Amino acid sequence: MKSLYKIILSVLFLFVVFQSSAQNRDTVYTTYKNKTFTTKCVVSVNASKEVMNAVIDDYMYQVKYDLDKLYEWALKGLKLRKESDDLLVFNFKSTKYNEKTDLVRATGDVEVPKIINFPDIHVDSKWTKTVTSDRTNVLIDVKYSDAFLKKTTGHLYVTPAGKQCVLTLQTNVEFGWFFNVFITRSMFRNIMEWRFEKLLTNVKVEAEKRQKLR
Repeated sequence: MKSLYKIILSVLFLFVVFQSSAQNRDTVYTTYKNKTFTTKCVVSVNASKEVMNAVIDDYMYQVKYDLDKLYEWALKGLKLRKESDDLLVFNFKSTKYNEKTDLVRATGDVEVPKIINFPDIHVDSKWTKTVTSDRTNVLIDVKYSDAFLKKTTGHLYVTPAGKQCVLTLQTNVEFGWFFNVFITRSMFRNIMEWRFEKLLTNVKVEAEKRQKLR
């Protein structure tokens, strides 16, 4: 009887641990190597693959053609329109899509408060979406940036998990010479990491809202 009791307790313990790990997939962390900050954010989303793909499609469309609309949900709360900040102040002003080159040109200002201002910085990036039976992958590849960034790539993955999806964003950021001098890992968390995490949270909220309306 005691052996049976121990077996039952062990099974219950494993079940609780499994459920806990399944429900707490959300994570974010950053590493630094060879002048590159690599951030990985993971969130679980209570939405189907179809809903998630529709949200991603809207995001990519609005990046190209309707930035103001994107600020209503995906970029909401990211402090990208000249909100005050002690470290860096961003003013992400516009995007323009070039159909011939398939590049999105983003224009904005970056300011180090009380030190220096970089107006009208241009960042050209290419957005590529591929869909397989296992997952959706969006590659954001920065082809050109003046002053602020040197090399940057982002991978956004949507992986189905039963009735849910796991949303993963992995970014590799190497700053331009001026910013690379003074941005430490702790500063990076306060400048970029929380914004990546907030972005995924916003996408999650939108997807789960749409799922409830189906």
